[in-house]
Amino acid sequence: MRIALGQMQELTHETMTYAKQLGVTSVQLNTPKISGEHCWTYEDLLAIKKTCDENGLFLESIENVPIRFYDKIMLGLPGRDEQIENYCTIIRHMGRAGIPVLGHHFMPNFVWRTSSEPGRGGALCTAFDLAVAANGINQVKYPANREVRIADESVMWDNYTYFLKAVLPVAEESGVRLALHPDDPPVAMLDGTARIFYQVDNFKRAEAIASSDAWGLNLCLGCCSEMVMGAANVMEMIRYFGPRNKICYVHFRDVQGTMPKFQECFLGEGNYHPAEVLLELKRSGFTGFLMDDHVPAVINDTPWGHRARAHAVGYMQGLLNALELVE
Repeated sequence: MRIALGQMQELTHETMTYAKQLGVTSVQLNTPKISGEHCWTYEDLLAIKKTCDENGLFLESIENVPIRFYDKIMLGLPGRDEQIENYCTIIRHMGRAGIPVLGHHFMPNFVWRTSSEPGRGGALCTAFDLAVAANGINQVKYPANREVRIADESVMWDNYTYFLKAVLPVAEESGVRLALHPDDPPVAMLDGTARIFYQVDNFKRAEAIASSDAWGLNLCLGCCSEMVMGAANVMEMIRYFGPRNKICYVHFRDVQGTMPKFQECFLGEGNYHPAEVLLELKRSGFTGFLMDDHVPAVINDTPWGHRARAHAVGYMQGLLNALELVE
């Protein structure tokens, strides 16, 4: 196991220096700022990979293409085949450039929060309350497609199956793994659209549909902790998917509370015990990377969260160092 610095849209001299100063040699990009209305070019992806290589950093993964690249895929709209072909092109380009993992989700209306609440010491933490969300409130303005709503879960399953059957053969040929992110928040219906990755059994169903070594999980511990039963979901996901080599990488964050109401928090004060989770990951045979994800907004921090991310990375580094002493 190792740590990557993540949730960046671009690599700058400052962010790469920051990563190295924290003792991190891996990075991840989320929806990188690359030109293109429908697809990314090989040259642009290769340039990002070369920038990492030249600065002594390993580009572990790219997480998410822009919503506009595959909203028709998720919603089963006319034009999805063109989007799938563009997605396959991105996979081929990533494989050729030597970028091993492409993260994806299946949330056309994307991540929702309903407020920001004071956490430890007054740090602001995003929160979700299903009773408030019923009014259609999405407090965090992520890019999303809310123009089309699909209330039937079976239709969303059909759309995901159609997507997997088209892209997985290309991923296998290209040497790229596709890592699925859980729904956030993990709820069966949100703003009139069904969600399918809100409970543990549904990930098992997706694995069976995929039936491919190129399919795996971007295991967001926070999302699993948000599910009803909280920490028990985190442990079940690790124990089931870890030994099957289906965990590509891990978002290491947590929340207080579970559906229908939760609030994000600092590591170590949420639903699960971070050291117990890392030990279980080790026992499961996981050898991928851990990364920072959502972090509280601490005093005098930057919009990206340099201070809070340094805390999260340092926390994980300490746990990994201690874990070396555990048989």
